[in-house]
Amino acid sequence: MAPRKGEPGRFLYRELAAEFRAQIQSGALAPGDLLPSEQTLMDGRGLARSTVRQAYDLLKAEGLAASKQGKGVYALNPKKIVRNAQKRLSREVWAAGRSIWSIDLEGRDPNAQVEVDADIEAPEYIAGVLGVRRVCRRRRVFSLDERTLQIATSYLPADLACEAGIDQADTGPGGMYARLADVDRAPVDAKERIRARIAMPDEVDVLELGAGACVIVIERTVTDAEGRILEVNEMTLDAARYVLEYDFKL
Repeated sequence: MAPRKGEPGRFLYRELAAEFRAQIQSGALAPGDLLPSEQTLMDGRGLARSTVRQAYDLLKAEGLAASKQGKGVYALNPKKIVRNAQKRLSREVWAAGRSIWSIDLEGRDPNAQVEVDADIEAPEYIAGVLGVRRVCRRRRVFSLDERTLQIATSYLPADLACEAGIDQADTGPGGMYARLADVDRAPVDAKERIRARIAMPDEVDVLELGAGACVIVIERTVTDAEGRILEVNEMTLDAARYVLEYDFKL
């Protein structure tokens, strides 16, 4: 039911958000379809601008809508990305030359903007974990269907990165784990630590998040057969778009 102006005790923005949420989830509003403009809803329904903005902010926080300057607010695919750490890091994936991202995205690979600093001074925390002062930093911004999914920054010992050829933007089939295996430093174990927090301003811009949105931060360390740490990777994900899935044998 469309919200009615002026009824005491009613949160009109929640009702407006519920109306469009139902349309997005049912497919009546397809991904990329524009939602009515603020002015349209103000003129057509007599709503306050603040009510419309609160409703749209709620949909953005839920990962159901996004906005772009000059375009307006548009619907997103309501389907969540299921991230299964065990499946995506399996040796069977990268050793076969597949991207670990293809597991998350049902066979699709995202677009990636890659920045590589081949040999830099390690931040203090990273130096403490890796036990080296010179590192290769690989920063990637992944997107799919013009929507940013994740920011990931990896640190590896600079000499190892150079030896394995992963100090370049393109690491080839299977990615950097396959290249590490090529120089007999194959990843064997991985550990992930997960936390959630409010997105920082730069993350809001890059991930195109709504006001007050949360992100999931995953820190992964990867070791070889001798227990030497190969990589520290910090990933920042839009919390509204992901489901984290783990398999356990009990």
